[in-house]
Amino acid sequence: MKEVIRAGGGLVFRFSSAGQPEVLVVHRPRYDDWSLPKGKNDPGETSRAAAVREVWEETGYRCRVIGPVGRREYATGGGWKQVDYYAMAPRSHTGFQPGSEVDEVRWIPVSDTRLLTYAFDQRLVEDADYPTLSATRTLFLVRHAAAGSRQRWTEPDHARPLTPKGRRQSHALAERLAGEGIERLVSSPYVRCVQTLEPLSEVLGIPVEEHPALGEGGGGTETLKLLEELSVCNAALSSHGDVIPSTIFRLAEGGMELQDSIYHCRKGSTWVISMVDGVAASARYEPPPEV
Repeated sequence: MKEVIRAGGGLVFRFSSAGQPEVLVVHRPRYDDWSLPKGKNDPGETSRAAAVREVWEETGYRCRVIGPVGRREYATGGGWKQVDYYAMAPRSHTGFQPGSEVDEVRWIPVSDTRLLTYAFDQRLVEDADYPTLSATRTLFLVRHAAAGSRQRWTEPDHARPLTPKGRRQSHALAERLAGEGIERLVSSPYVRCVQTLEPLSEVLGIPVEEHPALGEGGGGTETLKLLEELSVCNAALSSHGDVIPSTIFRLAEGGMELQDSIYHCRKGSTWVISMVDGVAASARYEPPPEV
């Protein structure tokens, strides 16, 4: 069986002064082609993280990931290549440096994709729903990392801290989420939940806010209201094993599309929720990082 080479790519878009969508494309001198920025995953890296990194390395744009928009699969000399593409919105530009991999970048109108070499890229650009994508934000609902046995802990439960494994998971989560354009961190007041977001807080330079709606016994109306309030930006939330499934269930009852079972909720795992104009549109489950 041929090796599967995984990669991530970016459909980076903005709106022109006339309100028309434009996408970012790159020229690769080695192939003399114009395409969407993309590249292979580093060892242990997700395609989503690879897409963020490759877009920055190839174009100089730091981006906020909006969500998956397509997958391209094709045979290569070294095996079978699978490229997952993600819609992104630029957040900042650190400057473009021409190199041997990419020597030119351009913004092109989506109404004219003739510059793009590949039919797949042209279809991806032409088929995207840019108004909906621009209204989409992402909430990362994280169950706190490993915190040991509730039964063996003799102090008040809200003070139970992460175990060494939980600390490793929290740092791995920080690596996973650091490139997601997160602007707010909100946690249950319980120590183990706050500690789960602390490494990400250090990386991003933003504080962890505590909110009772994420505490044990939550998952009701106040929790749903909090998610709606946070949906004006990308945010990470840390909560508990009773709150998260209840919240996902209630969102699904309201029409949210589920890509996984609501019962998935291991410690250190994440539900990635796409919010469109404040309404939960879809959610998918990411298992905890391996540590």
